[in-house]
Amino acid sequence: MDQDVLTRKQAMDTLNVKDYRTLNKLIKAGLPVIQAGSYVRFSKSDISEFLDKHKRGGEVSCK
Repeated sequence: MDQDVLTRKQAMDTLNVKDYRTLNKLIKAGLPVIQAGSYVRFSKSDISEFLDKHKRGGEVSCK
């Protein structure tokens, strides 16, 4: 698997998220996913962009 594409677990580790519910809330808040059939993957660069966008004053609503 390409080093720049992460599984759900790897994405959670990168985001320092402890459970899948929180990851799903981040996805609903705009975290991009790569969907290939039943597989969900995350791009490292997409995660970095998402974090950069939200640390510059943007807020993530995880309701």
